Amino acid sequence: MPDLSGRGPLGPKPQKAAKKPRKRIPARSKKRVAYLASDARQAGLRHMARVKVCPCLVCGARPVEVHHMPGPRDDMRVIALCPRHHRREFGPGAFHYSPKAFYATHGSAEELLARQRALLE
Repeated sequence: MPDLSGRGPLGPKPQKAAKKPRKRIPARSKKRVAYLASDARQAGLRHMARVKVCPCLVCGARPVEVHHMPGPRDDMRVIALCPRHHRREFGPGAFHYSPKAFYATHGSAEELLARQRALLE
């Protein structure tokens, strides 16, 4: 029954539908757009595809993930690592768990890249 002011009974207000946050797509710089269309990028993609079919550089297992080596960001500086030797969640022995321990066990970044190049040839 409405009160004297003509309003209905008081109570919790009905929930409004929550607006979905819009995904913001970051703008790409002209330099980035030019790189993505460049021959260097295409060569890097071809090289990474060749590395992807190699066995793990550490244990020889498959499938592998392509790992970019620290240093200058370059698609030619990649090695093949199985998930066990690549991802942090697999614990000690994985590159992203402890890069320092990984290098101490398996050799420096340059030695690993040289082994990967030899495997590709």
